Amino acid sequence: MESNEILEQAKAMIRAEGEVIIDIADQLGESFVQTVELVSECPGCILVTGAGTSGTIARRLAHLLSTCGMHAFYINSAEALHGPSAAVAAGDVIIVLSKAGKSAELNQFAAVARARGAKVIAWTWEPQSELAKLSDVVVVIRPGPKGEGEGVLPFGSSLANGAVGDAVTLMAKRIRGFDLATLTQTHPSGATSELVRNKK
Repeated sequence: MESNEILEQAKAMIRAEGEVIIDIADQLGESFVQTVELVSECPGCILVTGAGTSGTIARRLAHLLSTCGMHAFYINSAEALHGPSAAVAAGDVIIVLSKAGKSAELNQFAAVARARGAKVIAWTWEPQSELAKLSDVVVVIRPGPKGEGEGVLPFGSSLANGAVGDAVTLMAKRIRGFDLATLTQTHPSGATSELVRNKK
C-alpha cells in the first residue's frame, strides 16, 4: 500500500468510528436512565463483566466508576462460577456486556446473580437474546457494521460501549455528588490530579 492510501483508509476508519458514537448518543432512552439510577443508588457493589473485547471495556467501566467513588469491580464471569459468585448479594448491581447475549458463562452468572437478589443490566446488540431475558434492564447498543474493522472487527462497537459507560459514570458521579477534589488524594500521581489542582 502507498502511504497516501494508508492515511486515507485510516482517516476513513476513524471518521466511521466517530459517526458510530454520534449514532449511539441518539439511541439512548429510558433504559439508560434506569441504568444511571440503579448505579447511582446502588447500596452494595457494582460488578461489571464481559468476555473478550467486551471484557476489556467492562474492566475500563469498573475502573472509571470506582475512580468516581463507587464500589465497582470487574469480575470474570467464568471464575465467578467457581465460587466467587457467592459474594453477590441483594443490593448489588451487575452490568453484563455482551454483543450477542449468547455467551454461556455470562448468562449463567447473570442468572446466579439475579437469583441471589442482584439487579442485572445487560448491554447488548440483541434485545431478544438470552442475556436480555435474564436481565432487569436492557440497554441496546447496536451501532451497526460501519464502524467495525472491515465490517467485522469490534472497533466502533467497543468505542460505543465505552462512550455509554462514560456517560453512565458521569451522570452517576453527579447524582452521588462525588467531589473531584477527592482525586488529589486517591489519584495522587499523573495528569488527572494535576488537572484537578489546575481547576482551582
